[in-house]
Amino acid sequence: MRTTTKMAAVVAAAAMIAVGFGSADANAAPRCRAAVEGAATATGILGSGSAKARVEARANWQATARSLYGPRYASFWSAQNKQWDCKKGAILLAKCVVVAKPCRY
Repeated sequence: MRTTTKMAAVVAAAAMIAVGFGSADANAAPRCRAAVEGAATATGILGSGSAKARVEARANWQATARSLYGPRYASFWSAQNKQWDCKKGAILLAKCVVVAKPCRY
């Protein structure tokens, strides 16, 4: 019985250590870099041009962040201070610009 009790104590201690490290990492502050800009234009009617331009601007932002700071900073979802500027241009042309700070955790 003593062996079983010791094994249970070791497993419990390991679980507490794992939980402690997990919560510390989950609450870690992000490391952010200088803001990056992504821009794109697209054509379409009834708002589809704006939607396409937003998707392409986000992809352009990710490519720029990756080339400047590496793949760990290329996640748009982890970025902070996102600012969008989307405008319908001439007849069918829409342009979107996004500026955000790339961050990693």
